[in-house]
Amino acid sequence: MSLKTVLCIVSFYFIFDLTFAQGDENLLLQYRKGPDITRYRKWNFDLHLRGVRISLNGDYSTPKIGYVLGGNIQYKFSKSIGISTGIGLLSVNYQYNLKDNSTHDQIDYLNFPLAIRVFPTQRTIFETGLLYHHLIKAKNTAMVGLRQKSNSYPDNIFKNAFGWLFAVHYNIWKKFHISVEYRFFKKSTVTNNIQKNNFNGFILGIHFLILNPNKIDS
Repeated sequence: MSLKTVLCIVSFYFIFDLTFAQGDENLLLQYRKGPDITRYRKWNFDLHLRGVRISLNGDYSTPKIGYVLGGNIQYKFSKSIGISTGIGLLSVNYQYNLKDNSTHDQIDYLNFPLAIRVFPTQRTIFETGLLYHHLIKAKNTAMVGLRQKSNSYPDNIFKNAFGWLFAVHYNIWKKFHISVEYRFFKKSTVTNNIQKNNFNGFILGIHFLILNPNKIDS
């Protein structure tokens, strides 16, 4: 997916949210009632399940559907800005597109984000920040550990890696949010291997907030 497509998605979310926000403001002006837009909760937590389409950077692999399962902690400094961190189990799956190799890789990481969140409207969140990926296991559908006769890659092939994320969240109903994220992460690797520690792709998710975001912390 191109950068132009990503910008179009972000613009769609922003315009869509402004439409709803304008409706709330009109309701408040006309009838003197509506949501209290001055109230917000400083601390919140979410659980999420997300679909992953990430593969090696290059044209010799095709991404397959993976997943992220985890949770985040959010702290708001004000109504419009905050930070977020958490933990997630990330499974990256892809297939090689080579004449002599059409096998599949599955790489599992624990990922730890540290991100800045901006809240331009009541329903929308823009997010960007650092990611750390801690490798759990890496395996292939063929036998790659010849000495051990195993599908698991040796320890020196895939490694822990830092990366970066860009995301948009949208509140669709009560405590439920959806999100679209682009992320990349890489680590210097042995150049003569087709297995590179250089990944990028998109993640689409649904999030459930534990606490009501529109209530002030007591």
